[in-house]
Amino acid sequence: QKNIFNVIVFSFCILIYNVNYLMCEEEYDKKLEEILLNVEAASLRLKTVVADIKYTRVISLLDSEETSHGELRYKKPKMMRINFLPPRNEVNVFNGSHIWIFHPDENQVEKYEMNDSVNAPQEVDLFEFGYEYSVEKIKNKYTISLIDDITTVKGTIFHLELIPKDSTESQYSRILLWVNDTEWLPIQFQLFESDGEIVNTIALSNLHINSEIPDKTFRLELPEDVEILEPFK
Repeated sequence: QKNIFNVIVFSFCILIYNVNYLMCEEEYDKKLEEILLNVEAASLRLKTVVADIKYTRVISLLDSEETSHGELRYKKPKMMRINFLPPRNEVNVFNGSHIWIFHPDENQVEKYEMNDSVNAPQEVDLFEFGYEYSVEKIKNKYTISLIDDITTVKGTIFHLELIPKDSTESQYSRILLWVNDTEWLPIQFQLFESDGEIVNTIALSNLHINSEIPDKTFRLELPEDVEILEPFK
């Protein structure tokens, strides 16, 4: 009788655990869906962004870390300008069809077709991960998980992980996003290349949403004697 009682108690505990697990799983799915829908709604309202940018690229195999600071200006659809301060001293312009990377110190500019963006700097991925965003598109391409949420004095930051469903179609093996509950836009991106041996981190701060940005901001004025390089032509 004692053994039977123990079996009943054990079975009851398993039942309670499974019910609680299912409830937690349902709450988790609901919370993740709410976050994604909020991000999508914020993306639909979004027209422009002005922000400070910090870009860090770490290559563990070479024990190399490079950090650059600058200002980002973004305007839909798919227009962005990043002015990097010295020592990088570089201007990146994405105008919807081409990517221009101007190096004033060398008087050279690199020119890429947007279709060649896989070979261009990783900043271009801001377009896909949050700012020209749709839930359907991201769900089709990635398995999305909510890692945790962080409560701060300014609100809550949600930490999301995106794993490509088809690794052959993605430059990145893993993508992490940090989304705050004020703008509901990604404020930090982490892009993992070469199975994590190369990590690109893009952090945005001092965001100004939907301020007026003229289109001429995304026209790069170059010296007449500038050398134009087209690496993939």
